[in-house]
Amino acid sequence: MPSLNDAMSCCPVCLREDVKAKVIRSAIPHQTIGIMMENREGKDEGVHFSCSSCGEFVVTNCDCVNLKSPRLRIWIVSHLSALLREQTTHKLPPFWLRTGIMEPYGPLDWDAPLVYINLDELLQRWPRTVPERIERLLCNLAHSSSFAGDRILITHDDSGCRLAFAENIREMLFHKGALIDQNYCEEIAVSNEPHRAVRLLPAGWQRFCELTRGKSNRENDVFVAMWYGDEKHEKEMTHAYATAIDPAVRAAGYGCYRADLSHHNDWVMDEVLGRIRMAPFVVADFTGNRNGVYFEAGFGRGLGIPVIHTCKKCDLETAHFDTKQLNHVLWDNVDELRLRLYNRILGSIGAGPRGVVPLES
Repeated sequence: MPSLNDAMSCCPVCLREDVKAKVIRSAIPHQTIGIMMENREGKDEGVHFSCSSCGEFVVTNCDCVNLKSPRLRIWIVSHLSALLREQTTHKLPPFWLRTGIMEPYGPLDWDAPLVYINLDELLQRWPRTVPERIERLLCNLAHSSSFAGDRILITHDDSGCRLAFAENIREMLFHKGALIDQNYCEEIAVSNEPHRAVRLLPAGWQRFCELTRGKSNRENDVFVAMWYGDEKHEKEMTHAYATAIDPAVRAAGYGCYRADLSHHNDWVMDEVLGRIRMAPFVVADFTGNRNGVYFEAGFGRGLGIPVIHTCKKCDLETAHFDTKQLNHVLWDNVDELRLRLYNRILGSIGAGPRGVVPLES
């Protein structure tokens, strides 16, 4: 196995040598991490990279080797680099990028949140169409702006291409020109710089709000549809939300929203439907078999938003036939609900943008 110094010599994705790299130790003995580690001394290590093209991310030493291997580099460098960079640009916790070849992974000694993601899963997020890539550039410019009117330099190199979700400089210039043509941004000359900066115009900020607040987005809160309980069960259902559903969603890296706990001045169903439209997914607990939960879960599913179904075991028999056949997270107590929901989120939706926190059983 190559040494850590070899791993830290360049970015394992774009191979740039002007990177900052920091060793992250692990408290897990190597023999519990995998047979490929049996010749290593002591414990597994990770590396936190800060690259001008790829942003910040974490990989283990073994995955550094896998990512650099010519035999395994069958993915497109510009795609992976842009997707990693986007996480940093949006000021979200860095990805812990995993190739999936070396498993299981032990925890790293890292105090800040990390978002665990597999290489193939991340690459699937690459925007397939030109309009999508142009809009991703717009969002990157907005997230890069410290204030309205701030100037963002798009350099004519790999770094600028990654910011613009472009394969090359020609495509980057096209994406930037498209935003200018739509009156979303304007170019500004910068003294002592060979390249021109851009700044978002009011129409660009408006479009950014539409893209990030007007539809389902991973950065928005998860919507929880559930029975709040009658006089007999209110305490039980409140306890289930507060000690199981909310902690599980947040530990998986997402925010959490329940309509009755929010203060607003809107008609309640306007607020509910708007929140579902924006949610990355819906958690629908069918305990009590309330019509409102069926309606909210169906509304989300109709919009193409993933819905995770949960239900107390004793109430599943009386659930409607159309939903009973779906794979529910069944629970008898809040400890079961918390752990099973947490695992279902990570297994079917993936880690959220706010960083995953290990959940004790």
